[in-house]
Amino acid sequence: MTYRHLSINELIIIEAYYQIGKKVIDIAKALNRSRQTIYRVIAILKKGCSAYEYYEQYKKNKRYCGRGKTQLSKKD
Repeated sequence: MTYRHLSINELIIIEAYYQIGKKVIDIAKALNRSRQTIYRVIAILKKGCSAYEYYEQYKKNKRYCGRGKTQLSKKD
């Protein structure tokens, strides 16, 4: 199974559906995502964060992923 991260569009849709009171299971079916994924996003939204802020934090954290740069030693 291939996994993919939530896009900014999906986050905005989740936020909009959450604000109008749509059920989590309906949001999950509409986006073809698991309910747990939707619950995680809603938990962040309940703390007062917007979908855009959530996505910006994701991008900031993503910068620190991966292998760090290495410094090669000089051979004399």
